[in-house]
Amino acid sequence: MNFETDIIISLIARIREKANRFIVEELKRHNLKGLAPVHGDVLVALFSHEELTMKQIADIIDRRKSTVTTLVEKLIMLGYVQKKQDAQDNRYFKVSLTSKGRKTRDKLIDISNKLLSMVYKDMPVAKQKQLVKGLKQINDNW
Repeated sequence: MNFETDIIISLIARIREKANRFIVEELKRHNLKGLAPVHGDVLVALFSHEELTMKQIADIIDRRKSTVTTLVEKLIMLGYVQKKQDAQDNRYFKVSLTSKGRKTRDKLIDISNKLLSMVYKDMPVAKQKQLVKGLKQINDNW
């Protein structure tokens, strides 16, 4: 057993907890009521696409479709997104941002930039890339 490397899951969990705490505080500071850190993943996916199906969102944010459905329903209730039946295939729904959702873009980018600044503080870009590459490899193992 190698303590230096065996603590990876615990370390990732602690980093996630700290990041979520930071995001929650920033969401409050930006007056984005009702949003949780996980909602940011859905909103950011929609910033890059005009509209997406639940499956497309699930693929982009690497979550189960049932989880995405719950997240989208909450975002609809809060007025950030809307969904409508697909014109070509009524088995699918397309999700898109509302004007309220589009207005969150700059605030969420600000929060993301502050978070990344803390995460990578004083870390050279080469090490940042190496870290992300390693974490992607670990994620792909699942």
